[in-house]
Amino acid sequence: MKKIKGFTSYLLVLLLTVSSLMVFPGYAYGSSSVDKFSFKTLEGYYLCAEDGGGGVLTADRTEVGPWEKFEIVYISKEYVAIKSDEGYYLSASDDEKSLNVEGTEIGKRQNFKLIELDNKKFALKTYYDKYVCAENGGGGNVVADRTKVGEWESFELIKSQESNVEDKCTLTAKAGDKDVNFTWTKAVSTKKVLGYNLYRGTSPGKQSDTPITDFPIEGTSYTDKNIKADTKYYYVVKPVYQDKTLGSASNEVEVMLKSNISLSAKAVYDGINLSWDKPKYSSEISGYNLYRATRSGKQSDTPITDFPIEGTSYTDKNIKADTKYYYVVKPVYKDKTLGTASNEVEVMFRPTISLSAEAVYDGIKLSWDKPKYSSEIAGYYIYRATRSGKQSDTPITDFPIDGTSYTDKNIDNNQTYYYILRVVYKDKTLGEPTAEVSVKSNFGKTIVLQVGSKYMYVNGKKIEIDPGKGTEVVIKNGRTFLPIRALIENMGGEVEWSQWDQKVSLYLNKHKIYLWIGNKTAKVDGINKETDVEPYISDSYRTMLPLRFITENFDCEVEWDGTTKQVTIKTN
Repeated sequence: MKKIKGFTSYLLVLLLTVSSLMVFPGYAYGSSSVDKFSFKTLEGYYLCAEDGGGGVLTADRTEVGPWEKFEIVYISKEYVAIKSDEGYYLSASDDEKSLNVEGTEIGKRQNFKLIELDNKKFALKTYYDKYVCAENGGGGNVVADRTKVGEWESFELIKSQESNVEDKCTLTAKAGDKDVNFTWTKAVSTKKVLGYNLYRGTSPGKQSDTPITDFPIEGTSYTDKNIKADTKYYYVVKPVYQDKTLGSASNEVEVMLKSNISLSAKAVYDGINLSWDKPKYSSEISGYNLYRATRSGKQSDTPITDFPIEGTSYTDKNIKADTKYYYVVKPVYKDKTLGTASNEVEVMFRPTISLSAEAVYDGIKLSWDKPKYSSEIAGYYIYRATRSGKQSDTPITDFPIDGTSYTDKNIDNNQTYYYILRVVYKDKTLGEPTAEVSVKSNFGKTIVLQVGSKYMYVNGKKIEIDPGKGTEVVIKNGRTFLPIRALIENMGGEVEWSQWDQKVSLYLNKHKIYLWIGNKTAKVDGINKETDVEPYISDSYRTMLPLRFITENFDCEVEWDGTTKQVTIKTN
């Protein structure tokens, strides 16, 4: 269990273990003899005041620099303040949840209790009685919203071992879009610092003796714009004293301004189109090399073009469909050196095939468009299933289909089938499957009628033509008439009768036929057509319509046997 001790007990132990922790207010503001401490998290990260203060507190540093060192300033018997390298104080936010290093004066939000734990580590408690927590043991955010002390709320307190009169600066670098920004800590010395010299080299430890500026830099930051992208540079900074002597070199930093090219790819009509953005830092670029592979990260050392590409796009046509390709692009500089590779893109050129299916009289007809990119195609395989997505691995034909249509006759009637199609290439490899299509088989119907009979045969089944009325098929003026409702309904259509205007409306598939009693003019799919006989009402008050005109305009096949006076109708 963690044990919270009083501040007096804490002070005694801390004085023995880390030496001279207590810093009185007189020493807290600017004295060069102040001790500094680092707070180390469970996972080995250090609390960091970004830029020396003025922003958020993080726990994502694995090494100790000036931003990871803090003064512990004595305020009262209970409270201390935590001061950053640049003079900002650790502050708890008013919402009692987050932490910043932003205040330059001490108020209640800058008051913390430093509490020693049984494991010789310490916890920080805010004025609002919440504990400071390095989430996940460090590596990211620091919050101040915990009510109990756990491993994430425990910190190892480490005293800085560096000399307080050391004139060595700590240098950091950050690459931007087209330049590199450098910042460094102030040199601490008994000598007056006039400014700083920044030195650059292209090999570790090989900086030029001549600084990159003609005069010492007055502040503690500088932006170097006189560099080339995709080249490693190594920098150090040295303080320049008023007597013109130089201090010790800082740590060396390695930095590279990358061209940061973003490559994208898209399969188009005749190949793969690749495009990329022009780097903001591009004055030295003479063109671009594209590299291709069929495995990720295995691009050839030879670009796909003999000469650098001048623009920022290119269509690769020297490819095979249904194969994955992986591309990167590199800038080519005027001195013929290459820049860093862009992101890798993966793309496959697939010939777009649209498969369609429809039930026909004798099976299911499948048709598809020929791919625009089809020089390597030897034919097509069709795969069938009676459940969606469950197509067999065996195609429905022994050999690839040459054309772009096929009628599948090896099926059952009134069964729903699911089809996909795959391209067969000349090297016997298969393309990607098309989208699945489904269709229900319907072989059509054969209906047989006979003049003088009140029955018809639908696919061999005997059905009354005018149920309950006994009406027969008759010939009048050389044309075959019958009450049409039962026939049309057995063909899958609908019949409507309008008493007001003596109109019969017939619907089958996409066709519409309107006829009027005593009128030779009919309307078929919106177009007026003349019949050679008029519909009429029989003596038994049945509506009699001309058979051939109706069935032929519904795209049915009609056969007439004059010997038996038999009519055979075949529907699609």
